[in-house]
Amino acid sequence: MPSLSDLKNKWFLPLIGDVLGVPQRRRQGPPGGELQVSTDGNLVEPLIDGEVYMRRWHLALVAMGAYTGPEAYHAGWRLEQVYPLGHGIGTTALEDLNNADTAGATVYTLLSEHLGSIATNRPSVAWLRLHGVWTSCRDNRYPNAGTNHQKMAVFKTAGGHLCTLGSLDLAKARWDRTVHAPSDPSRDPASGPTHDTGVAIIGPAVGDLDLCYRERWNDSSRTLGMTPLLPPQPLIATPLAGGPPSGSHSVQVLRTFGITSTKSGYSWSPSGEFTVWASYLNAIRRATTYLYLEDQYFLPWDYPPRFSRPAGPGRDVDIIYQLGEAMKRGVKVAILTPAKGEDLGVLGYYQKFQRDIGVNYLKSIKAAGAPGDLVIASLENAAGWVHVHSKLLLADDEFVLIGSANIGQRSMTHDGEVHVGVVDSAEAFAREFRKTLWAEHTGQTPVALDDPVVAYGLFKAATAASTGHLKPYPFDPTATHPKGQATSVPPKHGQAIRNGIDPYAGPPALA
Repeated sequence: MPSLSDLKNKWFLPLIGDVLGVPQRRRQGPPGGELQVSTDGNLVEPLIDGEVYMRRWHLALVAMGAYTGPEAYHAGWRLEQVYPLGHGIGTTALEDLNNADTAGATVYTLLSEHLGSIATNRPSVAWLRLHGVWTSCRDNRYPNAGTNHQKMAVFKTAGGHLCTLGSLDLAKARWDRTVHAPSDPSRDPASGPTHDTGVAIIGPAVGDLDLCYRERWNDSSRTLGMTPLLPPQPLIATPLAGGPPSGSHSVQVLRTFGITSTKSGYSWSPSGEFTVWASYLNAIRRATTYLYLEDQYFLPWDYPPRFSRPAGPGRDVDIIYQLGEAMKRGVKVAILTPAKGEDLGVLGYYQKFQRDIGVNYLKSIKAAGAPGDLVIASLENAAGWVHVHSKLLLADDEFVLIGSANIGQRSMTHDGEVHVGVVDSAEAFAREFRKTLWAEHTGQTPVALDDPVVAYGLFKAATAASTGHLKPYPFDPTATHPKGQATSVPPKHGQAIRNGIDPYAGPPALA
């Protein structure tokens, strides 16, 4: 069994140099403001699906009433009047934040200010400020056509510090149970079933996530990019979160900040940060047994797709291309992704076509005799499809990579994102995470899924037979590149991908 040091050297980024040309360095912070390379002694707990995640978030805010001087920092792409304990039960998320503020906590909210947030984030910030939570703002510091997509919350009390992080916003569409029932009285009636993943973290890593939040809040670009500005928003100057060692997990915090001018971004925007991208590439290249990814988008990069380019940096940094290379090495690859495009209408059609190009590419690698294997699945219940919103990678039962970033140029190079990588010396965290997820998806017991190779076979068989919640991903075999005789490319597909759906704001040399 490898030591903790071996696992960290294998799966964590040294944050020096690059991975296939993708810079590993973090953005340069002020003296005393640098995140650690990684932290040991953390306790990391999976929070699978919205019911579990939102309850943990809610209880952390409620607990603040028992302490003097607590703080809560919430960052989100979207925040609305969802009921964290189930539709119509207890208080809403905005009421929870307000109640914590009324009880004496200092509550900060930093939400994305993008076109799609007008209907949710502007009313939410207005509601919070109307009720006295003045440290509530929207953040428009990102490249053109972008968003701030980080999804995390830090809770600080005299009794301890906690961070929740993952794929979930506190939004009505994200509340669901692991059974993903066609009809659930505790799910908002306007929302359908959805699958998400997150984690709760206690220990030294919370200090890095605290710093991740406050560097956005305190940055000198605040007067250009945080709204409303009045009254002036105070800097966060309290001691960093953290705490003594609480468990056996080591954590590395990873981010995306796209390159843009300081007029429309943070003070570090001219250099950006791409450590989420580098970590995905590193993990895929180091895997030897299996890779399991859950992803909302799962898009190959650019159109024509990068995997069709000649050998070189521009091709090699595409995650879909590297998954194909892993299959050629003998790695088993399992993908869980939505059956449909994320958006309705023509945007959803563009998204689905782009994803299917990547799916067909990976299938062609297997058909050409790659010694590895491939299964691509979606989720369903008795009434139809279950939306996959999770953003997760598991590798070899040793490494977990989880957070807000999707597979595609937008999340890896453009929008604001936060992920964490997790290892533990007992190799228990990744294995138990996989077993819990695959038991939910396949209907098998966790015990039957203990061995990863046997479990992969059961996952693949369940997908083929449409048992549990699994069903084969419904790809279009004609969505290929180079174009086949039957391929019908959507009009101006490349422009739609590059300029709107999946823009690039990474290092120019890798474009």
